[in-house]
Amino acid sequence: MNGLRNLVYRFLRQGESVVGTDMIYLAKGGSWLVFGQAIATLAGFFISIAFANLISKESFGIYKFVLSMAGIVGAFGLTGLGVAVTQSVAKGFEVLSRGFRHNLKWSLGIFLGGIALFAYYLVKDNLLLSTSFLLMSISLPVTTSATLYGAYLLGKKDFRRNSLFGIISNLIPAAAILMAIIFTKNIWVIIFTYFSITALTTYYLYRRTLVIYGDRNRTDDPRFLSYGKHLSAMDVMGKVASYFDKILIFHYLGAAPLAIYAFAIAPVEQLQSGKKILSTLILPKISGRSFEELQKTTPRKSLALVLYALTLAGLWVLVAPYFYKLLYPQYLDSVFYSQIYSLTLLAVAGTLFNETLVAHQKKKELYIHRTIMPIIQLIMFFIMLPLYGLMGLVVTHVIIRSLNGLVLFYLVRNPAN
Repeated sequence: MNGLRNLVYRFLRQGESVVGTDMIYLAKGGSWLVFGQAIATLAGFFISIAFANLISKESFGIYKFVLSMAGIVGAFGLTGLGVAVTQSVAKGFEVLSRGFRHNLKWSLGIFLGGIALFAYYLVKDNLLLSTSFLLMSISLPVTTSATLYGAYLLGKKDFRRNSLFGIISNLIPAAAILMAIIFTKNIWVIIFTYFSITALTTYYLYRRTLVIYGDRNRTDDPRFLSYGKHLSAMDVMGKVASYFDKILIFHYLGAAPLAIYAFAIAPVEQLQSGKKILSTLILPKISGRSFEELQKTTPRKSLALVLYALTLAGLWVLVAPYFYKLLYPQYLDSVFYSQIYSLTLLAVAGTLFNETLVAHQKKKELYIHRTIMPIIQLIMFFIMLPLYGLMGLVVTHVIIRSLNGLVLFYLVRNPAN
């Protein structure tokens, strides 16, 4: 075992000259993150099979609509606070409990948004949606505040505990939802289970993190909240745009087309998990490097990511028909959409540029990117959906995500200051 360990170590060190990055760091941290993501993907995979085979398209469409509205309402909280927590903790500050309190306080907009939706659908005599949004308004502020424990653990570079806690936060709600699907097949029970169990599990893990690390605001970061607010303001349009396509489909085409669309993009989004892992790993690492150094080294690394994305997309195009026929036979209409959507994997190329801007707090560049691109995306949604239906939305995602990488590359190479 020692010989094998030494061989792997030498291989990783030699690889550093090719990719220009710390391969030992990526291997140690990445192995835990990949393990956690694999468990989360597996849990989501079993739930998707249950939804595809035990729940009607209409019911699943309603479920996706409620979760999409939760995503849009959640955009008006402090969505960027997690990144600020990671950065502050990586610099030696203790901000978890303070972050929780501030996030909860700034979740008033989420609560009021949920109450407004509750009242709207209550007037429309839709008891299912009205009660679902009432539950959302109560549970979502707790969930979004408590999830900061993950950002705190990443700042500590405690990838092992972050992954183990992530597994718990995925498996417990997944198991509860799976039981609700199997034993009730009632969409309201499923929605209730999702919101309530997720909130309780996440809050428990937040409290455990406080116990383990003893965060008592011993050393505070004076810039942490301000930067978190800036990141949150930047994220509003992006968060809205990322969910708005589902809202449009539900209202203009119906619940069943939304289910087809959701099953088309879901497997590809799971393949995007490598992008999330990469972001998680590199943000604490590059926060201590100069911006000028990253301007020189990032383009070459991003090119390698483009080749990786093209390979992954090509494999999915070949595998998708068999995958759907075997596991999602009710959703064969989703296959072609999913094959085209796989081109969005190219978005991984912009990850390094985005994290470079975030790590060095390039607020102006981040505002430009995170405001202009989502606005263009929303405009394209309204144009492409009436003209081309679901395919119009799929093509919009491919275009926007491809442009994202080019825009981020330009902003890193040509910063305002």
